[in-house]
Amino acid sequence: MVLGLGTAVTGIGHAARGVASVLRGAGRITGQQVRRTALRAPLDTGGFLGASAASWIATSPSLLPRTWWMWTTNFGFSQIYGYATGALTAHLLARGTRALGLEVHITAERRRRARLLGGAALTGITAYSWVRGVLRQREISHLVEQEPKNLATHVVGTVAGVGASIGALLTARAVLATARMYRALLRPYLPPRVVGVTSLLLTVATVALVAERVVRGRILERAIERAEATNLWISPDIAPPTSPLRSGSRDSLEEWTALGAQGRRIVSFGADARLISETTGAPAMEPIRVYAGKSSTRSLDEAVDAVLAELDRTGAWDREVLVLFTGTGTGWLQEWSLSAIEFLTGGNCATASLQYSVYTSALNYILDRRGPQQAGHQLFHAVSRRLERMPRTQRPRLFVAGESLGSFGGHAAFRDLPDMLARVDGAVWSGTPGFTPIWRELVAKSRPGSPAIAPILDNGRHVRVVTRPRELHQDYWGGLYEPWQSPRIVYAQHPSDPVAWWEPSLLWEEPAWLRERVGHDVTPAIRWFPWITFWQIAADMPLSIKVTAGHGHAYHEELVPIWAAVLGTDGAGGATGGDTATGEDSAVGGPDAPGGADTLGGAAAIDPAEQRRYHRRIVEAIRALGPAD
Repeated sequence: MVLGLGTAVTGIGHAARGVASVLRGAGRITGQQVRRTALRAPLDTGGFLGASAASWIATSPSLLPRTWWMWTTNFGFSQIYGYATGALTAHLLARGTRALGLEVHITAERRRRARLLGGAALTGITAYSWVRGVLRQREISHLVEQEPKNLATHVVGTVAGVGASIGALLTARAVLATARMYRALLRPYLPPRVVGVTSLLLTVATVALVAERVVRGRILERAIERAEATNLWISPDIAPPTSPLRSGSRDSLEEWTALGAQGRRIVSFGADARLISETTGAPAMEPIRVYAGKSSTRSLDEAVDAVLAELDRTGAWDREVLVLFTGTGTGWLQEWSLSAIEFLTGGNCATASLQYSVYTSALNYILDRRGPQQAGHQLFHAVSRRLERMPRTQRPRLFVAGESLGSFGGHAAFRDLPDMLARVDGAVWSGTPGFTPIWRELVAKSRPGSPAIAPILDNGRHVRVVTRPRELHQDYWGGLYEPWQSPRIVYAQHPSDPVAWWEPSLLWEEPAWLRERVGHDVTPAIRWFPWITFWQIAADMPLSIKVTAGHGHAYHEELVPIWAAVLGTDGAGGATGGDTATGEDSAVGGPDAPGGADTLGGAAAIDPAEQRRYHRRIVEAIRALGPAD
């Protein structure tokens, strides 16, 4: 009996191996046939027409001049969308005509003529749209004060984009071929209804496995590894600070090596008291810069505690101004903003921030969107609790600031705009992403008729959105604001900043700023198209910080007059200094600054020309420091 059972098991094993061998052979043969058929199949007519139309649209202008890879991105994603839309439309039309019993007969000669005329028309329209697109790129270059790209850039980008779309088409066909292969393999063994569902599940699993290995296993993990290595790298060009009033110094509680790449850069740059005094012509103090890096052994709460400990150590609570910054994904802070505060306050200030991530803003947005919000919220509330325990007359004035993803995170400290106005003495938010909740609230409550890129709220009583410095004292259309009252909040938003205007809803919805098509550095030829505009603006973002200052995502020199206005050193009308900024001890900028020590106490008049010269001296001093933009 045992012998009989062993014989049976052996027979089943041989049979199973035989079936597996047959399936493998059939799979190889079927797979080769299906893939060969799929790859050699002619282009779908509707898909080809859709891809051609999408290519014409892809040449339309966006916000910034395109490099070759930006052209590639636009063409690739646009043609993929166009081909899929065209093929689906053609399929639905074919099914509709069959359902209605309609038949169209075209003679061979007329079909040939139609193809010739259609081909000529497609070629002509494609050439025209491409040349027009190149000319638009030259126009955008002039608007943002950049040298136009050469013709080779556009040609290479176009060719690479077509190649990318062909690669995407082959990939899609390979997926369909895989589905057909599974159906062919399963058809002899399973009922027809089960074959369709099973082959679909197997295809989805195959695609998911490949995507997991390629996207996560190669692209994403390599990006994470590079980000972590960059954060650990210590540049030989940057030395630890010598001032005991900076984190990472010999007297600091924070180790120089633990600050992270951006933290080390932040505490190493900036002016000392001597340079500030030479620039402003008044006595100055040594400014305080506090920073806590991210560590795998340190929680966010512990990083906040480290910032508080550094503020205690440096005596930051005794300064006139305390500014809390929320950084971008890597912990980067805008040096122009930091230095502007230090010069304008005569060094009587402290700035503080922490690193919540080592990833770039784009990677952080994908992996951990809550990170910047938690950092901004926890740091602000920890500092606020400490200030509440101090006598009101002895507290420093509290300001908040952030750029890009840092602005998004910094806003999380507040429930809404009234809460922000109630809890700070001022704020400067630059390049704020359009998906930031409080920004959306501001836009929704803005005055009817005000432009979407520079909404007007309460006639500028507390909050002003500026696309250029002159809008600190007049709205976008040139109308005068009401007297500016404290606290003052400024949103610096360039019309050509893709970071400020990109959001996921661009895929399906035209935003108000695109409908209006206003902006001194944006071409009026810009238009919105589903899907395509989303990728155009997304492709603008990576290099937006590299464009000429005052455009794109490059907020530099204008931060000096912006911070002067928010701090109250510009002498604009209204209560400029806040309730606690009274008397001689509250003066910011020194007696030789425009407006002198009286600026914060009320409405001391300042000669605009003198003020511009004063700001220009500060700008030149900051530029000489060589901030890492």
